[in-house]
Amino acid sequence: MNVLRRPLSSISTLTCCKPSNQRPRIYRWLSVSEAATALRPFYFTVHPDLFGQHPRERSINEDSLKKLHQYIFALRKQERVSPTNLTFFAKRDTDNFSLNHVKVHLASPSIRDTVATVLTSCQLPLDYINTLSDVPTTTKRRVYHGPDFGDIFAGRKGGEAFYRKVRKLNLISWLKTNSKISRKNTKESQEYEKDVQDITKRLNKLVGVRAVKWHTNWGPRRYTACLTSLEKVSENHPEMVKKYLAGRDVVISDRNGVSLSGEVCLNHTDVPQVWLMRLTAVPAYDAVLERLPYMELELSRLLCHIKIRRRERHHIVMAEEYELLLNKILNTLRRNQDLVRRGFKGRDLSYLEMVVEGSSAPLTLTNLGQYLIPVSMPGSMIIEFIKNTQHQAEELLRDSISLRMIEDEVIEQCRDKLGLCDLEKDLNISPAQMTQCCERLMDRSSDIATNVEGISIRVTQYYSVTDDGLVCIPWNWSDEDS
Repeated sequence: MNVLRRPLSSISTLTCCKPSNQRPRIYRWLSVSEAATALRPFYFTVHPDLFGQHPRERSINEDSLKKLHQYIFALRKQERVSPTNLTFFAKRDTDNFSLNHVKVHLASPSIRDTVATVLTSCQLPLDYINTLSDVPTTTKRRVYHGPDFGDIFAGRKGGEAFYRKVRKLNLISWLKTNSKISRKNTKESQEYEKDVQDITKRLNKLVGVRAVKWHTNWGPRRYTACLTSLEKVSENHPEMVKKYLAGRDVVISDRNGVSLSGEVCLNHTDVPQVWLMRLTAVPAYDAVLERLPYMELELSRLLCHIKIRRRERHHIVMAEEYELLLNKILNTLRRNQDLVRRGFKGRDLSYLEMVVEGSSAPLTLTNLGQYLIPVSMPGSMIIEFIKNTQHQAEELLRDSISLRMIEDEVIEQCRDKLGLCDLEKDLNISPAQMTQCCERLMDRSSDIATNVEGISIRVTQYYSVTDDGLVCIPWNWSDEDS
């Protein structure tokens, strides 16, 4: 499998001064993403999820992995570290699940040597780590942002360009301007926060609502107004509202009905009288929610026990719609069981993951190794696609495991170093992209921290400031002026 990594020109080095007749010693600082990629074979043998039947070994591996990550992060920050002894139980035989007891002694101040020590201790190959050159390179990091469409489409008409080059935004300059807007929006949003909390508490006491959420592009002013309307309805019809909302989560959104997660959705554009009418249909969805797990189990069985996942989304998926999607793909695969038997020959696909999508979605394999299966696709094409890409999907799933293990720690470290109130990402941002983004933010912390301290950042594909003060930045942001 080809492994994508940063070009050598993007890797910073530190050269120690030596007499002119000696070769300079070069310290190469691996990024956390590169370390995770190099440690991938190691994660596949010691990952705690592999030790469900061995709770003691699972606990020891969890603790040792945490200490290993802390050691690597300390080296990444160029902090002094003390020698550390770690113990792991490694899964060696995929058929008989035999365990090897491995002890690792960490004492090197180099991330590269640390990774090599871990792999060598477990008798794992150093193929990837050996591909990383020690050639001196520039200390300035550069990130590929894709083709420059301004240059590609540049043309001249009458001596002037009729396609203008799109100017790339500089993150540091953009933050200097928009951090002020973010703080202003945050302050205005906080003025409504107390009202929201007070109304939610009164709704809980009055009709037993467990929680109230907001899921639209409208700002906090609109949210507060909707909550006030819901409170008035509850005061005027307490018994009726309590009958349908007690113990449930309510989401003020652009939809009506019950979500896949069991939340009661009320459309913020409807008047309260319409809400009352919609609430009477809520109990009918309980039967739908109970059927869904059994339908997912049947779908898994029809595809050699492949795992069915419910992907997190930015939009709300309604329970009734999801049931229709499952029904459609179940009928499709029931008609194609001969193809399943011939294609997979009884092989167990429980190590793969699949997500059922709407009819307009593409048939694809995500960078996390999950199959996105549109219900409009013929069963023969679904089976053929999974058959031809199952090994690639397994590799991607394994890669995501190794990167996810350190992603949360990188996010926490970046949040603390920049003094952020919160740091999150969009669902379409992969762990590798998020890790790279956080590392670059920390490298430029001296230029960024004063502008982002106390604000919330979401890593996305674009620049934006929301009504509640959330700052959105692209994962592959640039710090250069175009």
